[in-house]
Amino acid sequence: MNRLSIDVHSSEVLLPAGSIMPVVSIDTNIAGPIVVVTSNVHGDEPTGIGIVHNLVRCLPGLLSSGAVHMYPTLNPGGLAAATRVLPDDGQDLNRAFPGQSRGMASSRHAHCVWTDILSRSLTVLIDLHTDVTGAIPYAITDRVLDMRNRRKLSSTCQRLALASGLTTLREYPRDRYQRFSLDRSLSGAMVNREGIPAVTLEVGPRNRLDPQAIAVGTSAVLGVLTELGLVDVPAQAHPSQKNGGPWRRESGPRTNHTGVLIPRVRSGDTLERGRVMAEVRTIRGDVLETLSARSKGFVVALADRAHVVPGVSCATIAVRDR
Repeated sequence: MNRLSIDVHSSEVLLPAGSIMPVVSIDTNIAGPIVVVTSNVHGDEPTGIGIVHNLVRCLPGLLSSGAVHMYPTLNPGGLAAATRVLPDDGQDLNRAFPGQSRGMASSRHAHCVWTDILSRSLTVLIDLHTDVTGAIPYAITDRVLDMRNRRKLSSTCQRLALASGLTTLREYPRDRYQRFSLDRSLSGAMVNREGIPAVTLEVGPRNRLDPQAIAVGTSAVLGVLTELGLVDVPAQAHPSQKNGGPWRRESGPRTNHTGVLIPRVRSGDTLERGRVMAEVRTIRGDVLETLSARSKGFVVALADRAHVVPGVSCATIAVRDR
């Protein structure tokens, strides 16, 4: 009976550069959490668009309370140009939140997006991203910088991430989290400026829509919505899921030479201290250096490149967060 009152409608937001950002809203008109699902803040990460399309089709028959507002692309110009950044100024939009009404294009764009999202009176944010081809899918939670709110908010974010059925990682330690401006990512700003729980899902390859990745991401989002009590579709644990944490995201060993990077591990592999992860070789095949794990953990994703210069991380890894 409740499903008969579900309201499905679309709206559009005019962005500062003149492009249109669509929003699809599904409202049960029954009290409950209000969830915002965002996608494609990085234009070369399109998996979330396919996930949103799936959710638009299935949620009207699944949602039992609350509302879900979905943004298929926060960066339509970047999507069209197949680029990570905002084409208008070449900046990473996901380091610009909450933005400002005046200033650089990315800041104004972020401000417009931020203002519209907050107008939805959200209680939870799910931000959809992708990693490199071959990466294991994972959910990542932000560092909570406010010590007074840290325990409760961190616990809520972690609970939502675990409900995705994916491997769950915490962000880099506090000092690097701030140095990398991750507190100005959409999820980071939502957590640290508004105190609103957020989880980021990293699923699928860049620059193309992969049906299997879309299915994994859809299941993960429905798992989070189930944890919130909006639907009843618990996520199954993904085959790549790693338990035994808590884990945090970390950069793998970095190169010291220019050459060809030859991986010696695969995404998902367990790491012991000293395990060889990669070699850097000359074009002729002479080994210039060997890169080895510095601690226990596992491989999340391999570097998405063959030619390297000094300072390139050979992989994204997970290590225990102490």
